Parts: sequence; structure tokens; C-alpha cells
Amino acid sequence: MNLSTPKIISIVSAGLILSACATTTGVKPISNGLYTINVSRGGADKVKLRAYQHAQKFCVIQSNEGMVVVKEDQRADPSSKDSSIIDLDFKCSGPIDSAYGKKVLQDIQKDTKK
Repeated sequence: MNLSTPKIISIVSAGLILSACATTTGVKPISNGLYTINVSRGGADKVKLRAYQHAQKFCVIQSNEGMVVVKEDQRADPSSKDSSIIDLDFKCSGPIDSAYGKKVLQDIQKDTKK
């Protein structure tokens, strides 16, 4: 396969953009009704926002409920001075009261009507 210079630049640029994004373990069950998510490789605000968004989306999709934080552990990433890590433990309970959660619910409802 022969790639042109513009294609190579596009591929390398896409890889750099993707590698600069926060990474997540995804939501994992801890115990009965308790879940955790770990997000890293981004500024403190960015990793916290991503963790909360993933947790809220998980709860809306799984149970049509809101997300309640049980424990939040945010710290500096020892491998990068400008990055942060967050471990968020949560459960799915109560009303969906975040704007993001409400948007996810609306999107789900639109998809089920199609």
C-alpha cells in the first residue's frame, strides 16, 4: 500500500489527537449495585468531567436513574506533571438531575422511537 504524504500526515495527526484524550477503564462493577470508573491522562477538570459523564450515561442506560457519588479520589498523575487521575465510585439511584443525564435520556428516547 502506497500512502501519499497528506494521508500520512492525516493518520499521524489523528493518532496524536487520540493519544491526547483522557483514557478510561470504563465502568466496572465493584459489588452489588456499586460501580467504579478510572479516568486519566488529562487535566483535573477534564478527567473529572469525563468520569462523571461516563457514570451518568451508564446509569441512565442501565436503569433510567441518576448517579450518586459514593467516593471520589482525584490526584496528580505521577507520570505526567500536567495530568490528573480520578477514581469515581458510584451507584445508580434517584432522579436524573444533571443536564448531561437529561440529554442522554432524551437521546435514548429518540432512538427508541425510530
